[in-house]
Amino acid sequence: MSTNQTNPTSSHGEPAIVRPSKRSIPADGARPEPIQTPDSDLVHQTRKQIRVLATEIDNLAKSERSEDDFFEGYLTRITSALASIGGAIWILDEQNQLGLRYQINLKNSGLADNPEAQTQHQRLLFRLLEKAQPALVAPQSGAAESDGFANPTDQLLIVAPLKVDSRPVGLLQIFQRPGTGPNTQQGYLRFVTQMAETGSRYLANSRLRSFESQQAMWHRLEQFIQAIHQGLDTKETVYTLANESRRLIECDRVSVALGTGRNCRVHAVSGLDSIERRAEQVKLLNHLTAAVIKAGQPLWHNDQHTPLPPQIESKLQQYVDQSHTKMLAIIPLLDKAPDADLDQPNRRKTKDRPIGALIVEQLSDSRIADTTRRRVDVVIQHGQTALANSNRYSSIFLMPLWQFLGRITAAFDVENRWKTFAATLAIAATGMFLTMFPYTFGLAANGRLVPQSQFEVFAQTDGTMDEVLVSDTGDTIVKSQQVLGRMKNSDIELAISSINGQIAETYSRISANSQRKSSGNLELNEKTELDSLIKSDEQKIESLNRELQFRELEKQLLTVVSPSAGRVINWNVKQNLTNRPVTRGQNLMTIVPPEAVWELELQMPERRLAHLFRAIRDDEEKPSVTFGLVSNPGVEYTGRLISVDRKLDVYSDDGNAALVRVEFDNSEIPVDLLRNETRVTAKVECGKRSIGYVIFHELIETVQSRWMLWF
Repeated sequence: MSTNQTNPTSSHGEPAIVRPSKRSIPADGARPEPIQTPDSDLVHQTRKQIRVLATEIDNLAKSERSEDDFFEGYLTRITSALASIGGAIWILDEQNQLGLRYQINLKNSGLADNPEAQTQHQRLLFRLLEKAQPALVAPQSGAAESDGFANPTDQLLIVAPLKVDSRPVGLLQIFQRPGTGPNTQQGYLRFVTQMAETGSRYLANSRLRSFESQQAMWHRLEQFIQAIHQGLDTKETVYTLANESRRLIECDRVSVALGTGRNCRVHAVSGLDSIERRAEQVKLLNHLTAAVIKAGQPLWHNDQHTPLPPQIESKLQQYVDQSHTKMLAIIPLLDKAPDADLDQPNRRKTKDRPIGALIVEQLSDSRIADTTRRRVDVVIQHGQTALANSNRYSSIFLMPLWQFLGRITAAFDVENRWKTFAATLAIAATGMFLTMFPYTFGLAANGRLVPQSQFEVFAQTDGTMDEVLVSDTGDTIVKSQQVLGRMKNSDIELAISSINGQIAETYSRISANSQRKSSGNLELNEKTELDSLIKSDEQKIESLNRELQFRELEKQLLTVVSPSAGRVINWNVKQNLTNRPVTRGQNLMTIVPPEAVWELELQMPERRLAHLFRAIRDDEEKPSVTFGLVSNPGVEYTGRLISVDRKLDVYSDDGNAALVRVEFDNSEIPVDLLRNETRVTAKVECGKRSIGYVIFHELIETVQSRWMLWF
């Protein structure tokens, strides 16, 4: 009996459709079931779908997806292309055992509830992995022994190895429906073999990317170890541990706390130069870390609720509510004690002493990956060693002194002896030059130009400035008693008008009473009463006239006049005062007489007054002053000190200062530069001192006042 069949696979490796040319009659004589020839369009469409799936699988292999994502799309498309029952991907683990990496409908294979079948199936997979060749395993086939390898399922197994560098690392297994012809099964096998090669390329690329990632991680680990063990200063080690471990662990924030119990404090936070210790979040973290260190066990917390001791649970909840941390790990740092000497059985092993804790936080991701745990373990291992070493080093008695002595000893080694000798000579020569040669000692001070005489124009009464007769240019020349402006006050005008009305009314009553008295037909008592009224009104008029004079004087004060001839130096006077209310005593303008003599008013800091008074006492003449105008830099002028104010006051941010008055020749400075409040920088000469003292006197005085308590 012969049949004509097409090639079971296409050029792309898809299983082909088997087309019998005629019906075949079974040997038992039963009539075969009619075989339906597929429609050519359906065959073409099926092949096209398989090509699309094969292309998608090839694109998946070229992508950089994770292995879980790749295996999901990879196996789903293969089972769909073969219209199979299901499939599985088996990968060798670190213990060289086959582990199920991904599966589709594995429970339908009948292996789930049969341990013996599972054992036979596993032995079969190992046998095929050792051969490293694609294979077809018929249903219910294999060794008859119970401990042999076999296919205990009712499906056809199509298995192809997944290889990396020609070494099998896993298997691609497909559960196919039985009953197909040998050529069709071979087509299935070729297709699965081709897909296994595609999967092998992905695994090779994935392993290469994994190796590159591991290489980068080893490089970061090497940098971390080098940085953490580079120095022995505790503060520097703590900051290095916080910042470098965050990059190695790849988390959001790492903090390092030192101490135990109530003395436990966070000393460094990654990315921060300093910590605000009074912040509520920092205080809560200190309390939580102290509780974890006291418990002696690491704390790993995420969104999943796990039972914790009550003394930790409450503090943890408070901190999480304040910081919004999704994942928090607090691992105690221990000072590892050396093991006891085996030759000394009576010597006990010292218990590890906690010295602080490492705090790892993630603000957006609550997952605790195995990679994170492993990296944290590496950080703890090296971090606690470096921190313990730095603590031991810093706790050595008089360590700065021993370091200094060590540097001196090293300087006199054979290879450094001549260099040290030359440096010593240079230092000695410099010291002699700084101490033996005198130089002019000057005290620097800032100040301003002020005239010896100036007049301030004040408001003599309350009112509103109605008119200003001074220009806004700041250079108006005025004469003595010249009107500078006029004010108005409605209350004064109203009071004057009211007083004049009362006076007129009183005069009218006096005139009327006088006429009644002169009529001649009045009784004696009536005349006496009229005399009394007239006298009372006359006294009232006298009182009203005095009040009127006072109000007229107030009205005169509304006119602002110049107290002296000179120049109004204020800028924008008209703009600043017109129609503005002013109060009695308010400064309106400043007038500088044309013949005014200008002088300096310096602000000498309190710390320099002793030098100044010593120079005044030792020299018969007043100390000379060299100064320059900020408005005319590069030009120096000379003057001579006049007096020093005995009262100290705060004039600037430099603290207490005394005012020092300095006279100078006004003709040396152009008239245009002689302006009130012009800033000056000056130096008061106080004799001669050594060059070293002139250069370093500020440093010497600082040391004396702050550290040696001489003042």
